[in-house]
Amino acid sequence: MALQGSLQDMSVADLIQHNCQEGRTVRIDLRLGADGPAAVLFLDQGQIVHAESQGESGEEVVYKVLAWGDGSFSVEPGQTTPERTVQRSYAGLLLEGIRRIDEAAAEAEEPQAAESPPAGDAGQGSEKEEGKMSERLQSLRAIEGVTGVVIAARDGVVLEHTLDGDPDKEGAVAVFVGYAAAQVGESLALGNFEWGTVAIGKETMLVIERPDFYVGLLLGEKASPALVASKLEGLLRT
Repeated sequence: MALQGSLQDMSVADLIQHNCQEGRTVRIDLRLGADGPAAVLFLDQGQIVHAESQGESGEEVVYKVLAWGDGSFSVEPGQTTPERTVQRSYAGLLLEGIRRIDEAAAEAEEPQAAESPPAGDAGQGSEKEEGKMSERLQSLRAIEGVTGVVIAARDGVVLEHTLDGDPDKEGAVAVFVGYAAAQVGESLALGNFEWGTVAIGKETMLVIERPDFYVGLLLGEKASPALVASKLEGLLRT
């Protein structure tokens, strides 16, 4: 039986993340507005494998529908794809889609001139920041209950980590969760996003937003997210 709903209640990004994290094989039908263009996404065991809309197919369709904020959706379980047109991981697709949405919003705003640091200080500033980040990474890893740390730029690039697994995946999760939470908080007037948690398999990640990057802390089974978050103020002060 198909699950139906409104994109105002559950965004396209949330639909994708929820079904992919659950490892589902489903068909997601989308429509923009009441009578706008339609699109369909096929997921196979938690990965987007095919997307099509108005004669187009592939990754570009995914990026397009991620910007749809009004319309409807229908999720039909067990539907297999007729072809494969998407190779990128769902986390990579979400990050690129968010980047494009942010870029489009920035271009729509009036450009502001940015001040450039003196040429002689540029290299010193980069080295100083790199040193600060390394010291910060070590301090975060030393917090009781923290088993791993990933620090990612707002575009998803992993700056530093102490992970044994896939830092790009964990960095993508931290950026997506932080961005999505901030957007929800803004739309519902809940105030600024400070920190939040997300389950990744059997692990829990504590996500913290900073002006230029996101921090993801993997927590031990008995660690308290609130207690760990309370210890971060001085360590993340810029």
